[in-house]
This record gives sequence, C-alpha cells and structure tokens, in this order.
Amino acid sequence: MILVIFMSITIHSDSKYKQYENLLLEKDQIQKEANQYQGLYLHHFGEKIVTLYRLKVECIRLKKKISLFQFQINQNQGIDIHKINYILKHEMTSYNNYLELLLNDVKNCKKLKYSSDYEIKRSKQLYRRLAKQIHPDVNPLTDKTPELMDLWNQITIAYQANDTKELSELDVLVQRILQDLHCYARSIDIPNIDEKILQLKEEIQEYIQNEPYTYKFIVMDEDKIYQKDIELKKEIQSYKDYQNKLNDVISKLLEDQEVFQTCQMN
Repeated sequence: MILVIFMSITIHSDSKYKQYENLLLEKDQIQKEANQYQGLYLHHFGEKIVTLYRLKVECIRLKKKISLFQFQINQNQGIDIHKINYILKHEMTSYNNYLELLLNDVKNCKKLKYSSDYEIKRSKQLYRRLAKQIHPDVNPLTDKTPELMDLWNQITIAYQANDTKELSELDVLVQRILQDLHCYARSIDIPNIDEKILQLKEEIQEYIQNEPYTYKFIVMDEDKIYQKDIELKKEIQSYKDYQNKLNDVISKLLEDQEVFQTCQMN
C-alpha cells in the first residue's frame, strides 16, 4: 500500500496564500540581512564596543564597591575587603557572562566571509524554493518529520552563510525525502491566515525599525562609520574619566577608614 500525503485541507484564495508565503520569505530575508548588518557593525566597531563595555562594567563594580564600603562604615563594622570582593564576584557574574558572549561575537565577525553577487542571488533562489516546500509555517509535515526538520535547520544555517553548495546538496535530500513520503503539495491549510498575515506585517516592521537591522544606515555609509568611531572613542574616554573618579572615592574612603581605626585604637 502506497501512502500518499496531500498537504491540503482548506483551500485559501491563491492571492491570500501567496501573500502569506511572500511575507514569510520577506521576514526571513530581513532577518538574514539584520544578522549581516550586525556582523559588519561588530567588524567595524567590535573592539571599541568591547572596551566600552568593560569600562561600563568596571564602573558598575566600583559603584557597588563604594556602596558596600559605605554600608559597612555606617554600621561601624570596618571595611572587610574579602567579604566585599566575595559579594561583588557573585553580583557581577551576569555582566561577565555577557562580556564573554560579546567577545565571542566579535571574534566570529572577524571570520566573516564576503559572498559574491552570484552566491547571494543563488542562495536566495534555492532558499525560496525550499522554504515554499518545507518551511514549518507553510508545511505542517515538517514539524512531524524529524528528518525534514533537521534538514530545515541546516537550510537556515546555509542560507545565512550564502552557502550555495550546501543548499544545493540539501535541496537534493529534501526532494528525495518528499518523494519517499509521496508528498504532493496542492494547497495547504493555514488557520487564521488573515490574522497571521497581519502579524507577519507587524513583525517585519518591528525588524526594520530596530537594531540590528538599522545598523545598515551606519555600516553602508563611510561618513557614518567615521562618525560612529569618533563617538565611541569619546564615550570610552568619558568612562575612563568616570572610572578614575570612582577609584579616587574608594581611595578616600579607605584612607578615612584607616584614620578612624587609628583614632579608635588610641
């Protein structure tokens, strides 16, 4: 007995289904472009962004340290450096974890491979063909078939990298699995299609109006790149000055505490 799967339940108007399909593909394309703009942004400014973040984190740590110093002094406990360092180590964990992620992103962006116009165009063609067949939001069979879902995940990765060779090979595998499943697409049921079309439009607007997509207006303009570089340098210097002021406050607190302890002993 041959199992034939027809991906068809409710027939939508061709124009409405086509609109939904095109919006899905547009959203995926915008997400891809956003990732590329973020990569270029980190490529240009990554090292300064890391430097700035380190300074910001250090200023946060110093402010917390001052607060803990002041609390101990107000409680007439005397400054317990070991206890304060222990508290700070735990309170700064999330900041340090984010720093590690940022360093990894900057490191990876240095490995950016620039794709040719042909690779970009061809990868888009292959992706659109495959997305129309097995995109999980278009084909419910993908969620139910581990092999297809695994291939879909590989497709999205290859598409982000404009890896036409990988996409071509995945295309062959997808067609073979669909053939083995005797899966013939006619029309696919998309529940609440009007609502989903509206949602996709809103998501697309959200993407193009926010970072990292808006980085395009900087990384695609040499003057803006120069201006951003100057802006980051000024901000770095500002935080260096702030760091020095906070260190001065700590030094003063320690000096005053030493005088206080000396007076108490006398």
